[in-house]
Formats: sequence, structure tokens, C-alpha cells
Amino acid sequence: MKRIVMITLVCAALVGFVALPALFAADAPKADIVMKSPGAATQGTVTFGHAKHGKQKCEDCHHKMKESKDMKCASCHNDLKEKKGDKSYYNAYHAPTSNHSCLGCHKSMKQGPTACNKCHAKK
Repeated sequence: MKRIVMITLVCAALVGFVALPALFAADAPKADIVMKSPGAATQGTVTFGHAKHGKQKCEDCHHKMKESKDMKCASCHNDLKEKKGDKSYYNAYHAPTSNHSCLGCHKSMKQGPTACNKCHAKK
């Protein structure tokens, strides 16, 4: 009898261990997001489809998720003037060698747009 109770408890613990993180994980927005630069951008807005990026993990782009639940790039990348550096808003999206940036990820995966007018709407 004790063995059955123990097995049941172990199974319940394993189910909880596996299932609970999935219950608390944030779902990506279903609708496309229109991203507009908080500064004076030279290019138009970018429409981003989370659904098209469904195979990516949230952390691939939102790489500071463990430290903060704030998902906005501009919270950390708040330098609107510089085009390079860790604080650069521009660089957060356009760093050619970073897998956290749109451009860098598209280049490393050899898929997705890499030309300005393929992402940015005309102003």
C-alpha cells in the first residue's frame, strides 16, 4: 500500500515538474506587432509576426528575460543616437553578427529579409 502511494506521489511530482512551467509560460501575441522607433527614425515602421517566428524561443530575441519581465528592447537599448554598442536601439535590431538582432539572426540562418525595404514600410 505504501509503495502505491509513493509511486503515485512521485508520478504527480513529475507531472507537476513537467507541466507547470508550460502553464506559466507567456504566450506570444497572435496578431502582428507594428514596431515604431521611439526616436526620429529614417525608415518606416516594421510589422513583426510572432506566428512566423514560432520555432524560435522567446529568449532568442528577449535575451534578458531571466533578469526582467520587461519585454521592450528600448528598456535596455535606450541610446537613440548611436548605431553601435550595447545600449544602441538601432543595434538591438540591426547588429549583423548578433543572433539576438533581427538582421543578425536572419543572416546566420540564411533566411528572412536582410534588406531595409523588406522589413521597413515606406514612410
